[in-house]
Amino acid sequence: TVGVRVTVGADGRVAACSVTSSSGSSILDDAACRSMQRYARFEPALNDAGNPVSGNWSTRITYQIR
Repeated sequence: TVGVRVTVGADGRVAACSVTSSSGSSILDDAACRSMQRYARFEPALNDAGNPVSGNWSTRITYQIR
């Protein structure tokens, strides 16, 4: 399980990603951020005027071997 924190830009795309809790594997940690930056899309946060602004979001990604 990898904990990540992403900065979501006003366009809804991930502008930055950092690992907040390592899985113990640098390969999985790196893959988590690469995947977030490549595939994740968000509805951007809105300011008081209703305009899109950047914001932050944290989550955990669990890898399972099946």
